[in-house]
Amino acid sequence: MSKNGLYILILIIFCSCGFEHKVGNKSTSIFIDLWYGDNQEFGNVGLPQRWINILGNVKSDSEIASLTYSLNGESPKLLRLGSDLHRLAQSGDFNIDIDIKLLREGENDLIITARDSANRKAVKDVKIHFNSSKKWPLPYSIDWSKVKQIQDVVQVVDGNWKITEKGLHNIDTYYDRVVAFGDSTWRDYEVWTTVTFHAFTAPAKGPPTYNVSHAAIASRWPGHDTDEFQPHRKWYPLGATSEFRLTAGLDSCRWRIFDGPKPNAARFHVEQTYDKYRKIKLNKKYGMKHRVETVDINTTKYSVKLWPADEEEPEQWDFIGTEKDENIRAGSVLIIAHNTNVTFGNVHVLPIQND
Repeated sequence: MSKNGLYILILIIFCSCGFEHKVGNKSTSIFIDLWYGDNQEFGNVGLPQRWINILGNVKSDSEIASLTYSLNGESPKLLRLGSDLHRLAQSGDFNIDIDIKLLREGENDLIITARDSANRKAVKDVKIHFNSSKKWPLPYSIDWSKVKQIQDVVQVVDGNWKITEKGLHNIDTYYDRVVAFGDSTWRDYEVWTTVTFHAFTAPAKGPPTYNVSHAAIASRWPGHDTDEFQPHRKWYPLGATSEFRLTAGLDSCRWRIFDGPKPNAARFHVEQTYDKYRKIKLNKKYGMKHRVETVDINTTKYSVKLWPADEEEPEQWDFIGTEKDENIRAGSVLIIAHNTNVTFGNVHVLPIQND
């Protein structure tokens, strides 16, 4: 290799990884960490929402001055950095939400650029491989022991998730840590998995718990709605979220099923009453099931249950909520950890045959 070629190669490696130098014995640097790699695939199973999300963190020993991204050579767009007390948990966290309509079939180039107050720069070149032709199959199952890359089987919407020998585990405990799977055509179906609560932030008024800590399954999800924030925070409209809420003493935990505000209709919001409260143990595995089924053109029934995984599944549902002004009639599935540190086990989804 010529000297010029070697110089160019070193420069490429230098730019893609970040900048580092030493002042005396102190190492200083700026660095971009992508949680799901420099090559990411979307649509290899299907597309569960209207966005793709590129997640990570930027670190520097100086203040971060700016973080931008450019898709396929377009003008750079400014990114917000965490914490934002919503989707961005830690200092330096970012979430690039890109509308799938802006992606080309096949390979897309995403350039992420960070600059700090010391006038240092780090650049990441991300290859996004996009396929819009596939429809997510139903029935659908995930065996985490057979998965090498998380985004081979789900799409991560928020959070830093890892596959462990026991299932899918969220590294960061914060506001909605979310993965999605399914299709915009999924209508009536049943989802079941297991959940183990390891730790949680006790619910309190205001951010980041907003007075609730839970693990949840949501159905009929189209993706975050657009608003003035980056990343977008408006989590509704959707079918409904079924949250199993944890309380400070773990002795009055219960289900809540609800959706968000909607025009010209009352908000759907139901919660178990005092006589149905539950006591939950940390580090114990529970079965978790959610069903969504159409009753008529304007009405949908949501049913949920949670039980110790070492016991037989109960025949009866723990809680049922009926939404009489349904505004979202199809969509994918979300698995959510809100201010809880959890492990979700294998996942199964079956269609519901509804006359």
